[in-house]
Amino acid sequence: MPDRIAELLLTGAAREKLGRREIAVEEVQQLLDNRYVFLRAGRARRSSGELPARRLVVGQTDGGRSLTLVVERTIDPTTWVVVTGWEATQAERRLLDS
Repeated sequence: MPDRIAELLLTGAAREKLGRREIAVEEVQQLLDNRYVFLRAGRARRSSGELPARRLVVGQTDGGRSLTLVVERTIDPTTWVVVTGWEATQAERRLLDS
């Protein structure tokens, strides 16, 4: 089954981190309704061949703001927990256009 996101969960710590970067909870949820890319973050562990549990989500809000989120998988393969996020860099925004 390919990686996909049906739901993003936010902890209190994640809300605080995002708030310090002036990212609203509503904007995080908007990424799923708009254009986004879902990328692997980090590298597989060479010794185990295990894939990293974290991914990057680069997407746009309803207002056209481009954000990057670090998310971590849960037991449900389509539910992810937001770890942190930031305004997407130019290189990350280019991923949306490809």
